[in-house]
This record gives sequence, structure tokens and C-alpha cells, in this order.
Amino acid sequence: MTSDNLATVIGAGGFIGSHLTARLRTIGFDVFCPEKGSPSVFGRPLGHVFYCAGITSDFRSRPYDVVEAHTGFISRLLQAADFRSLLYLSTTRLYHRAESTREEADLSVNSNQREDIYALSKLLGESVCLCSGRSNVRVARLSNVVGDDFRSGNFIYSVMKDILDHGSVTLLSTMDSEKDYIRVEDAVEALIQIAFSGTQFIYNVASGVNLTNQQLFDAWTEVRSFELNLSPSTVRLAFKPIEIARMRDEFDFRPAPCLTAIQQLLTGRSAKT
Repeated sequence: MTSDNLATVIGAGGFIGSHLTARLRTIGFDVFCPEKGSPSVFGRPLGHVFYCAGITSDFRSRPYDVVEAHTGFISRLLQAADFRSLLYLSTTRLYHRAESTREEADLSVNSNQREDIYALSKLLGESVCLCSGRSNVRVARLSNVVGDDFRSGNFIYSVMKDILDHGSVTLLSTMDSEKDYIRVEDAVEALIQIAFSGTQFIYNVASGVNLTNQQLFDAWTEVRSFELNLSPSTVRLAFKPIEIARMRDEFDFRPAPCLTAIQQLLTGRSAKT
């Protein structure tokens, strides 16, 4: 097996990493899946590295793990590992306070805000990649990836679990709150394209179209009866649509709409319970 046919997925046990591993094997790659933080990555060729390790919904309570996962281990890989290419998975959350969602936009973070440790650590991980001097190192800023990931504590899964387990949901964000979602199948294909033939340093991997809470709940009510309550302290959480022109122009990237897929997640989970 040559390095052309070898891939390494750091974080293969996670949602995106597991789907990526399966897809790479389907198209003929020998995939090495080390444990997170394993020193074994420094003793062998890694081929094409996909760095999927990260802390998501529980990052607020795990600051040291966040910094290690998003910054520390990737820094050591860039210094000492033998790889052909490396793709670092970052996040479109970085655009939260930005004027634009283009990849070259100026970004704003605030260390006085506890929430910003996620963005700060991802930005530092990106910067280490940029400054490493290693060739074929790229960054993919991922949107909210959806699929059968009911282990997750992220928004749509928390809502669907409340629907299934309790028959009711108390919503903390307004019905006109909105964000971008992308199917895991589309995200994985995009990551592979970027890793093997990308010409830019950073790419947004998103659908480019926001969905509102209203659209989500309308879709769920079509397939399941439940009670929806709005908290008296609801706030509007609205993110700017993510710009995907770079992916579209370079790879003719046209992700499928997500609303039906999100509805089918609830339908499929209902059938299992």
C-alpha cells in the first residue's frame, strides 16, 4: 500500500470521522484510525490525514480538553508526523461576529466570553496549520452536520430526543432563529475533494442556505405529534448564510437540501422506539 492509498483519520470514533472512514474505505483507501492523542502517529507514515478530533456540545465544561484537541495535538502532528497531506476540520461558528462569511473575512473573538474558547481554540489550530510551513495543509470550516447522530447534545438532536422521550419541547430560541445545516454525506464528499485536490487554504463546507426553527418544527409536526412550548426568555439566534462560492466554483459543489433529511431523522428514530 503506497502513501497515495493510505489515509489517517484522527477522531475516527466520532460522527463525522466514522462516516469519513467508511467512505474512504469504500473508494479503496487503507485507513489508519489511531486513538485520540496516540503516540503511534509519530512512528509510521500517515498518508492523507483528516484531523476530525474535537469537542463540540460540551466544550464549555471541558476547557483543557478543548485546547488540547483543537490546538495541542494538531501542533505536535504538524511538527513531527510523516504525512502526504493534512486537512484540519474547523467550524463556521467562527463567523458569528464577522461582517462576512467568506473564507478571507476578518473574524472577531472575545476572551471575556466563556463561549469563545471554542472559536479561539479553532482559530489557533487554523493559524498553526497556516504557519507550519508544511505543504498540502488545508482547513475545512464545517457547518452544522446532520445525520443519525443521536449521541449528540446539539440543538436538533436535543429537540428530537425531547419529542420522542417526552412528547413535548420547551424552546429557548425564537421560531425565526436560523442557521445552516449540511448532510453528513455531502460534508464527507466535500472533505475528500478538498484534501486531495484543493488549491486554497480554507474552504467553507456548508449548504449555503439557512433553515429557521419554524421550518424545522413544521417538518417535524408532519410526522409526529408533540407539544411545543416557548420559554418566556427565548432569544433570537440568527447566523448569516454561509458563503460557499469557493466550493461551488472549484468543485461544482451542490449539496442537497437538508430539511427532508432532518425530518426523516425523526421518522427513522421513531420507528426504532
